[in-house]
Amino acid sequence: MKKGISLILAAVLLLSCLLTACNSGGADASYKTKLEDRYLVKQGVSDYVLVLPNYALAYETMAAQEFAYFMEQATGCKLETVTETTVPAGKKYISLGKTNQFMAAFPKADLSALDGTMSSYLIESKDDNIYITGSKAYRGQAVLWGVYDILNDLIGYQYYHNDEIYFEKSADVNLWEYEKKVVAPSFDMRTHSTNYIYAFPNDTHGTRLRYINFSRGLEWDPLTVGHSQVYIFLAPRDEDANGVRYGDSHPEWFLDPTASGVAKNENQLCWTAGGNPESLDLMQTVIAEEMLHYVMMDSEATFFMLGQQDTEYVCQCQGCTKAMAEWGGSACGLQIDFVNGVIEKTEAMLDQQAPEREVLYAIYAYKPTETPPVKTDENGSFAPYSDRIIPHEKLRVFFAPVRLNFGFPYDSPYNADAYKNLLGWDAVCTDEQLMVYTYDLNIHQYFVNFFNLGTIASHMQDYEKAGVSYLLSQGVSDANAPCFDELRSYCISRLMWDTSLNTQELAADFIDHYYKDAAEPMQKLFDMIVDQNAWYLAVKDPGSGVATGITYNTTCYPRAFVEKMDEQIFAAMDAIAHLENQDPEQYELLKARIMKEYLSNIYLKMVMYKDSYTESEVDEMEQIWFTYTQYWHLTRGGEGNGLPEIFQ
Repeated sequence: MKKGISLILAAVLLLSCLLTACNSGGADASYKTKLEDRYLVKQGVSDYVLVLPNYALAYETMAAQEFAYFMEQATGCKLETVTETTVPAGKKYISLGKTNQFMAAFPKADLSALDGTMSSYLIESKDDNIYITGSKAYRGQAVLWGVYDILNDLIGYQYYHNDEIYFEKSADVNLWEYEKKVVAPSFDMRTHSTNYIYAFPNDTHGTRLRYINFSRGLEWDPLTVGHSQVYIFLAPRDEDANGVRYGDSHPEWFLDPTASGVAKNENQLCWTAGGNPESLDLMQTVIAEEMLHYVMMDSEATFFMLGQQDTEYVCQCQGCTKAMAEWGGSACGLQIDFVNGVIEKTEAMLDQQAPEREVLYAIYAYKPTETPPVKTDENGSFAPYSDRIIPHEKLRVFFAPVRLNFGFPYDSPYNADAYKNLLGWDAVCTDEQLMVYTYDLNIHQYFVNFFNLGTIASHMQDYEKAGVSYLLSQGVSDANAPCFDELRSYCISRLMWDTSLNTQELAADFIDHYYKDAAEPMQKLFDMIVDQNAWYLAVKDPGSGVATGITYNTTCYPRAFVEKMDEQIFAAMDAIAHLENQDPEQYELLKARIMKEYLSNIYLKMVMYKDSYTESEVDEMEQIWFTYTQYWHLTRGGEGNGLPEIFQ
């Protein structure tokens, strides 16, 4: 018996270490050196200016603003920003973008590695000047990311959250020297779709985390983004030139041609038009004309979505059933062939009306279309099932493994099917074409921690190996949320930039800066939750780690464990008690941060153990619940659901 228990404990310990530690390491720093005898700022004074091109891109301008702002906050020295044609004589400078100064210093610079990228930037020093440049794509965001990196070098700048930004205050700032280096993150584009990005008055928070906004940013057309094929481009209720509903004139185009409303979760297009080539051609033309309308209406967006509906169903008509055999049984093969035709027609129209317009198109590989259209070649490797399913060069495939067991790595037996799908899409798509839409939330219970706290980095490393160009992680986007949501957003932003970073160290660094005097008990609380989740998945129920699963019960969260969680909350409050009189403002801020995590404890106690508490204890928890759900603007308990009424 003892031997069996020991084996279980060893397995739990091993899994826990895997989940929390991941890989150690970090970005290569060999190309940069701190110069101990030279200064950017000395005794609050600087000989440097910031140089922008005469026609600076939006994010290049923001890069200069951010550099000047944080340097002034750290040193009291306000650096002047000038254009490439107005640099004062005798001044040193930091050049941002493809300035005249950059071209004069490096006339033969090869910038081809930056072409079309959002985040890769070139950095180099010469004669004590620093040069950062990137692609002109995406309004110069890469230059801004470079500025955040050198601010970290110069003043230790680190952005944790909108109200927690760290930098070292000093009147002296040493200069750094940079050898020529193209800095490229693990994923060129990154999004963590949380409420922090979507609900803020502007995108500054998401930008400082180096995220882009999926549904409200400039990169994605906001009208077509998401599940849009039947919702936006072609619905049964839409009318043709004769005023006849397409559901009546062309019922073969729809899974449900009788639908009168926006059947987002029920309807689906028939990607073969019932097996009728002439009808299919017309159908693709209608959608292409609608796509052209959106492209012409949104002159700035790069990505336009042709996403399938959020449903488990695809068309099973005779035409689709017959055609499925040509794609190895993959419904997404049908979808790719269909959308390739739409893109060809749209691009032909653009060539006539706006030949300078360059856009990209995207579809989901999701639920019924998650399986790639591949076969196994003579070497046992995946290969496209046929040439017909090769995505158009402007098509991007958003692999969305919603059924992934997020508590385990991809190479776990529990994720065998998802891993095959990832490898299959890697074989079908080029690196630029493959994108991933993953998940970072307990969809049905926002007040209960999700099981992925330790496997985030492991999954990202597999995505990086597959050449994924854009990684989007869906967090709680429709409301603010507890469960270390700020920590998650920070860790994910750092890992998306560099998957080799250590998750455990990132979490500890965040906790230390965010909870300050209460860091030790809050770290213990965080570790308890991670270890408990690892134990539950390893020993009790490995199948419950999906985003849509029931992720709490009395086995995973026994009352004794929840009470121990409470002990850490109370210890955290004791740790900041001295601030109540010494620094009341800091006390209230830290108390609110601690109480936000306590709301999760209250939720677990009330939904599972309410009868175990006295009326006065329940009343006290209800008051805390009311106060801090209001304070943090917590309005939902799950996707699409209101705040849970746990005290009735």
